Amino acid sequence: TMQRILPKFKLTYFNFPGRGEKVRIAFKMAGIEFEDERIEFSQWPEMKAKSPFAQVPLLTIDGMPPVAQSAAILRYVGRLGNLYPSDPEKALQVDEIVGLEEDFFQARSLPFFIGRNPRAYGHPADIPNQDIQAIQANLRSTLVAEDIPRFLGYFEAKLAQSERPAFIVGDTPTVADCALLASLRAVKTGTSPGVPPTLVDAHPRLAAYYARVMELPVIRAYYA
Repeated sequence: TMQRILPKFKLTYFNFPGRGEKVRIAFKMAGIEFEDERIEFSQWPEMKAKSPFAQVPLLTIDGMPPVAQSAAILRYVGRLGNLYPSDPEKALQVDEIVGLEEDFFQARSLPFFIGRNPRAYGHPADIPNQDIQAIQANLRSTLVAEDIPRFLGYFEAKLAQSERPAFIVGDTPTVADCALLASLRAVKTGTSPGVPPTLVDAHPRLAAYYARVMELPVIRAYYA
């Protein structure tokens, strides 16, 4: 088979894991070279005006107009890098996990989003900072007590259904693992204030899965 000549890729996202990390992981797992452009919040207003839907991550392919939407970018990299099944039923299982991880990300990120844009969540734009902080603290305690354990339980149950749960879907890595790894690592490394890194450890299959995927040579090298 002819090797497809890959274009030049540039992924643009903030200088933290967030929604860009699953795509960075996919590029690494696929062994595809890419420019990892990391922007600061101070650069965002200017970039926002130029990005198609006022959002990041953005993927630029060979200098063409950039493409947005992290799940779309993730699948594209997955198709190029053999991390996305061609079998429709397998692909459906992968998509289910990618969607579930997006829900998990949304739930975990709510305190952050409210801080960035109180008006979008029904609060006055000029709400005092200490009121926002109280709302965020409240949300975080609910997240830690209820939402995060619930989502981790879903992923744990998914691993329990599998005969050989090397990966979250089947026995080879897929973009579902890229998404799940990004979320689990966010919890495990304590990137969310007030979220204890030990939450994953209450789910033995998930904790073992995390350790296993983190030990893959490409992943170990990426996070070294």
